Amino acid sequence: MMGETPSSAMFGDLRRFCGIAHRDAARLLLNRTALYGGKSLQQRIDDKTFLSREIVHAQPFALPHELFADLASSAQTVAARAIAAHGGGRGGCSEVIAHYRDTAALAMQEALEANGIDPMPYANVVQKIMSFTMRQESDRALLLVMQFIATGCLTSPQAAAEKVDAFASSSLSLSLDTMVATNPSPRQASSTASPLPQLGLIRLVDGAFRPPIHKLSCEDTGTVLGCLPTGTSAIADVDPDVSRQHARIWRDGGRWYLVDLGSTNGTCVISGANKAIYRLRDSADEAPGDNAVSEPFEIRNSDIICLGATTRFLVMKLAP
Repeated sequence: MMGETPSSAMFGDLRRFCGIAHRDAARLLLNRTALYGGKSLQQRIDDKTFLSREIVHAQPFALPHELFADLASSAQTVAARAIAAHGGGRGGCSEVIAHYRDTAALAMQEALEANGIDPMPYANVVQKIMSFTMRQESDRALLLVMQFIATGCLTSPQAAAEKVDAFASSSLSLSLDTMVATNPSPRQASSTASPLPQLGLIRLVDGAFRPPIHKLSCEDTGTVLGCLPTGTSAIADVDPDVSRQHARIWRDGGRWYLVDLGSTNGTCVISGANKAIYRLRDSADEAPGDNAVSEPFEIRNSDIICLGATTRFLVMKLAP
């Protein structure tokens, strides 16, 4: 049996954690003047069957974005009510942050995955929000709530992140792409290298492999790596300092190439053949280093691709 949809996970959480009934939540989130099935949503929200089937348990991508109100404004109302429901002040704010960082974030990621949607971009946005230096912790709570409800409404973590980023930029002078890495320390690789017709990537975390293996696309568009990548073949299994569209890998004949897409925190490759470090792009606060290379850069089996300070992928040969 399929699990919850992002929409039902959102509505369920708003009722349980915030004390906001489904009908009240719908009034907050929907553009009540918009037409749906020939009637305004204002007219249809009071129909319990319609509300349950078409809104609360909406299938992924079933509702046009135009049906929703200003989600930044809606999030402000929800965040304020959530904090008040948990005692208000710093204590209530801390509870809201903890909930939307952990319990609610996990529930939304599970709902995304249950419906065939990559949950990693959602996790990446939460990590980035938690990494911000905030003047007021209530702003952190607001951004976490905004990502949660925007994902529940729009289904897409990437589309939700655009809402969060626009608000953070205009109201808080923050951006999901402006964090700069510190203390980069590329890890070592091993084994030999040779051009191969089919390659994949696997994360290296603390010197150990972390599945799954990501098969690189053989299509002309290749594979984009980043915290909010686009395209049918994309890898979002990255740490918070990785840019949205950080790097791209594609195949040309029997060779594979890597290019940095203008990232904030840089890209380098550790050769599997001789352990040399080749820098495609240094981080924003670094002077140009040795072994700077022209792009695109050819990658081979057993190389290690380094994105930002801590994200490492081992390049590996895959069976045909």
